[in-house]
Amino acid sequence: MHKHLLLLICTALCSSALYCNQTEITAQISQHQTRIAHNPENAEYHFAYGDYLASLDRREYDTEAFTHLKKATELQPHTMQWLFRLGSFACRIGLLQESLEAYMHILKKHPSLTSVLYNAGFTFKVAGELDVAARIYAHIIAKDPEYEPAHLGLAFALVAHGKYAAGWKEHLWNLKKQKKDSPELRQFIQDGTLAGKRILLIPEGGLGDTLHFIRYAQRIHHMGAQVIVAVQRPLLALLSGCPYIDLLLPTGMPIEKFDAKATLMSLATFFQDTQDTIPQNIPYIFPDPNRVAYWNKQLADDHSFKIGICWQPDSHNDISRLPIARRGIPLSFFHTLATTPGVTLYSLQQHEGLDQLNNLPQNAIIKTFDSTFDVTHGSFCDTAAVMQSLDLIISTDTATAHLAGALGKRTWLLLPFNSDWRWLAHRSDSPWYPTMRIFQQERPFDWHTTMHTLHDVFFNEVYPSITHS
Repeated sequence: MHKHLLLLICTALCSSALYCNQTEITAQISQHQTRIAHNPENAEYHFAYGDYLASLDRREYDTEAFTHLKKATELQPHTMQWLFRLGSFACRIGLLQESLEAYMHILKKHPSLTSVLYNAGFTFKVAGELDVAARIYAHIIAKDPEYEPAHLGLAFALVAHGKYAAGWKEHLWNLKKQKKDSPELRQFIQDGTLAGKRILLIPEGGLGDTLHFIRYAQRIHHMGAQVIVAVQRPLLALLSGCPYIDLLLPTGMPIEKFDAKATLMSLATFFQDTQDTIPQNIPYIFPDPNRVAYWNKQLADDHSFKIGICWQPDSHNDISRLPIARRGIPLSFFHTLATTPGVTLYSLQQHEGLDQLNNLPQNAIIKTFDSTFDVTHGSFCDTAAVMQSLDLIISTDTATAHLAGALGKRTWLLLPFNSDWRWLAHRSDSPWYPTMRIFQQERPFDWHTTMHTLHDVFFNEVYPSITHS
């Protein structure tokens, strides 16, 4: 079994199946069901049907897909590829015990299969069993020191568990492997010789990652370096107000002279930060005062408790994640707040998800902004400014949430069951953003319980002060 089979659990599935129309899907389902009806004990028929449904990557087919994959492995229990497929799919849809059972069935006969060990470790990590996951990753590394996914998995399992020193040390192995370890910058930091050096920082990941880790440009500037930052073009206007950036450029522009270069996301590793040393100079992003004054005037007549909401991340980014890690939440879960007296919701949603505003109950009001918002003055410039007039921001894990945290605004973050390492495990707060509170799914796909908890907090801790003011 090739080790790259592990990618089955962390990449988007069959693109041709993803986009075929419903008529084609219905016809395919009918054909599979007919074959199985005529020969219900044929393992290959069950596997083909389950595999097809799984490849559609649609929630409404998940249960049936799992049932038929499981049936195939019961009828033909020694086919490793089928068990592996069952295990990876079960993990994707949050059936973690079933996923582990499939992997353990393989490992009983083939205990040294690296890809299966890795996937088992990954499933334990998703389940929150970080110590178990770390031991599995370490076991893989002991027998295959060059197995990069295990190093990365171990690094972030350790950091998510609050074991920063060990986690950053492990992550440095990955950065060296990827040639992102910036030995020059690390030496300057170690020797205390950053003063006077020209340091180039470049983005890695999405816009939210840049907003999260741009704080390190401030630290490096305060250590006496000249800080050059290349960022994604949409962030140029927003970050132009950061006084600790000496030269701000769009990515792709040639820069000839610098003493060291590093990605923004690598800097926490280089500084070996812990919960107590993470840069918390909040705010570290500064909206245009003119836009702040403008929006303060626009919202001056609204004396209610003002909440900005963002419910849908970029779908192209989200589809690459496991289903249990996808971050979007239906707007319908905000209807309770949208119908609460003394509360006004403002949509901070950009582009995708706006169609859901057309399906609001008659008594639910969510205020929106016109088409010039975040366009005329630059991406996020109006969002950052209007946030200064809001009392609370509730957002999924998007750039909007990072921006709110960077501004020091009261922020409630909604997380799926399987979330990013930076939010740490089993935490309702964030050392990255002191004004942030985390509401995470307790069970895969269960936004109902998560929002019930959020409503309890709001109506017990926040709303009484609104009604008495």
